[in-house]
Amino acid sequence: MRPDEVFVMNSIVEKFGGNFTEGEDPPDAYLQLNGKSIAVEVTQLVQQVQNGKGEMVSRHAQDRPAMTLSDELDRQMKNEISEGKYVYLVLGAPINNIRKTKSELKKEILNQLKSGVVKQDLVIEDNRISINIYDGDRGTDKKIISAIANRYSDANILNNTMSLLSDRITSKLKKCKAKSYEGEYWLALLNDYWVADIDSYKLAYSKLNIQHDFNKILLVDSYGQVECI
Repeated sequence: MRPDEVFVMNSIVEKFGGNFTEGEDPPDAYLQLNGKSIAVEVTQLVQQVQNGKGEMVSRHAQDRPAMTLSDELDRQMKNEISEGKYVYLVLGAPINNIRKTKSELKKEILNQLKSGVVKQDLVIEDNRISINIYDGDRGTDKKIISAIANRYSDANILNNTMSLLSDRITSKLKKCKAKSYEGEYWLALLNDYWVADIDSYKLAYSKLNIQHDFNKILLVDSYGQVECI
């Protein structure tokens, strides 16, 4: 089982009791509870965005290169940023021409540190980037941190939650129907779209009116809290 699947199953056991064993994918696991064996399918709720061609893809796929760029800059420039200062970047995603962007961004950060300018908005290789210099220590060893601004992200939380739920429920329903199982079947959703809480998902679910065969649909957050939708 993947680490995220183990995390979800441990959270479910903490909530309901019992224990779990690995499944055959599908299901991902079996929950042994009160003398019953409950099949549990686990999946992640990751925001979907357009890829510029009208197709929907995982936002992670577009954001990850920008996050990697930020981590590489932090490792390579850590010793060039003095004590008591750190750099906060806002990086547009999807990001263009990463290698050249990183090279130019390094120069801009160093120039800004030397000049004493605290904020600068610029465009590098058609990437909109904001460089912000702050005084203080963050309590971690990172000297460069970033926020990712995805140009294709929909700001409407309800639209996003409805789209996420519809995609995951229908997709997993097809997968689980491929293998017949006579007992209870639960769907566990690990929420990676952190701006939406349980109430947002309950509202989205009520508006979708999706027909499915799952006995329970559970939402699991990054802290391991489990709620029924």
